Amino acid sequence: MAGEFPPTVLCERADLDAATWAAGHRDALDAVLREHGAVLLRGFGVTGPDAFEQLAGSLVDSLYGDYGDLPHEKDADRVYKSTPYPAEQSILFHHESSHMPQWPSRQFFCCVTPSAQGGATPIVDGREVYVALPEDLRARFETLGIRYVRNFIKGLDVGWQRMFGTDDRAEVERRCAAQQVSCEWLPDGTLRTTQWAPAVIRHPLTDEPVFFNQLFLHHTACLEEEVRELMVSLFGDDRTAYPRSAFFGDGTPIPDSAVELLRGLYDDLARRFTWRRGDVVVIDNMLVSHGRDPFGGERKIMVAMGDMVTRRELGGTSATAA
Repeated sequence: MAGEFPPTVLCERADLDAATWAAGHRDALDAVLREHGAVLLRGFGVTGPDAFEQLAGSLVDSLYGDYGDLPHEKDADRVYKSTPYPAEQSILFHHESSHMPQWPSRQFFCCVTPSAQGGATPIVDGREVYVALPEDLRARFETLGIRYVRNFIKGLDVGWQRMFGTDDRAEVERRCAAQQVSCEWLPDGTLRTTQWAPAVIRHPLTDEPVFFNQLFLHHTACLEEEVRELMVSLFGDDRTAYPRSAFFGDGTPIPDSAVELLRGLYDDLARRFTWRRGDVVVIDNMLVSHGRDPFGGERKIMVAMGDMVTRRELGGTSATAA
């Protein structure tokens, strides 16, 4: 595996059961993940949701089946389709659910159909981002965290009913309160949530500081130009009215220039590989972020996630508090 990224395990036995093999090598794979943040399992012949779920389930204590942001694969409670996003656009780097009170420590991707052009899943090590950040900007993120505002606007984002799996407003309010998320119902029935989350954490196993967040998926500086123009036409300068927005934890704006600097860092640090049919990539969601390059042709990637971690379990809110 020397020199490759992600480190790659190549199966050369057609009769090998992937889930059984993975269960027997879980400790070794966990060690690779602690060092590199990702590992690629190639040649194991995993192309259907059942086999993928069994493989993923052999590498975690439990898989998560209640993720409202992704649609489920048909007849698969714990396997999801990848984010339905225009093929010609990039999905920007993020640690899955890092803005939420809980997130998966492990995330799995399985390639059913590789795209004819593009479509890579680039990976960036959050430890490297933390080191590369200018000291003053790193200190602000580390001290203040990030405030995320989300408006579940019909036609512009996932509906709150699908996100929460209920039509009961009281149940939504109960769940938000339990997770320390502020919520309000706007006059038109739109749900607005506001929550604080750290921008930097310490990994619970390695104790290393990691730049860990979903800034790019929420900050308005990351919108495509035509989308931003539409948002301005709809909401003016009130960024809290946009479907998603992000601020420093004290509510002050995160400058667009800071976000552009960060995007440049991620682009410089990103590492890519070429998908093959049947590939399974396992990532430590708390060490590395991932994205998706634009692509041409058909592309299908399945997703699973497991061993959820809550913010309270970290024992602190930032690298300095941990």
